[in-house]
Amino acid sequence: MTPMKRRTFLSLMGTTFAAGCAAPALVTRNEKDPFEGGIGGTGIVGLMTDFGSLIVNGLRVEITSGTRFETPFGEGSESDVQVGAPLTIAASLSRDRLVARHVLVSYPLVGRVQAIGHGRFSVNGAPIITEPGGQGRLTHGTRVAVGGVWSPEGLVASRIDASDEPRDLIAGVVSRGGPTGLLIEGTPMRLNDGNFAPPSGQYVTAIGDYDGRIFNAATTRTGRFTSGAVGFRQLSVEGYLEPVRANPGFRIAGLGHSFAREVKLAPLAAERAIYFGRYTGAFRAAKGYIVPENFGRRREILRNGLGTGYDGPIIRTL
Repeated sequence: MTPMKRRTFLSLMGTTFAAGCAAPALVTRNEKDPFEGGIGGTGIVGLMTDFGSLIVNGLRVEITSGTRFETPFGEGSESDVQVGAPLTIAASLSRDRLVARHVLVSYPLVGRVQAIGHGRFSVNGAPIITEPGGQGRLTHGTRVAVGGVWSPEGLVASRIDASDEPRDLIAGVVSRGGPTGLLIEGTPMRLNDGNFAPPSGQYVTAIGDYDGRIFNAATTRTGRFTSGAVGFRQLSVEGYLEPVRANPGFRIAGLGHSFAREVKLAPLAAERAIYFGRYTGAFRAAKGYIVPENFGRRREILRNGLGTGYDGPIIRTL
């Protein structure tokens, strides 16, 4: 976010930020393992920054013949994975190596680009913020698949690809409001008569048609991990925070992940960060690694992982 955007964001948080607990200590010595020795199934949500096998959130995740690939539109393949694409990975630890069981190439927006003035663009009603170092460009009227992470101000795009997919897609958190009574990342959404409205705060992938004002969802699917989070013991998630009323006062924008109540997040309120921690039905993020808001710089940093060589800011949250 730009300095002005940060100030705007912080002003919107009001007492949420002020009421935060005392700032946790800055970690000055990094551990080799960002999970701090955790074992068990691992859920990873972040951007693909390099191959070898897959590098996401500074973690090297291997692909095997048993790895299953999927897109929101159905079965996928390894060729769907590109640098800058958002991935949702269910992985297991095998002989000190992370091995992907399931990889979802989870583009949050597929649709037609609309110019909204002053050099700004939207897709399916959602504002797009193209970050420095990102791949691809937006041109009014073209159909695109946009990869990135949500912020309180729109989708921060790391990758933009031309798309020949005729269906529109938007994936994010739903809330109540607007002319239809239901919003998804701020875009009014109308459900097919056979679909039940998901609860506010739920992560939803909607496929249908955007008519320039309302997203008409033909199908919806709830939950980030299509294979389920059964057996997950730990999570790694990249994103921005947005304020919510429930403790601890924040969630990761556009994802709907619920943090454990005791996690202290106020010092990370306006930062892009990668969170690591245990999963116990809620995300017990133990620390957040603050990363640059520039895709090229993040690639350089994350290429070698977040082990002992990482010298950026790390905030303890538990």
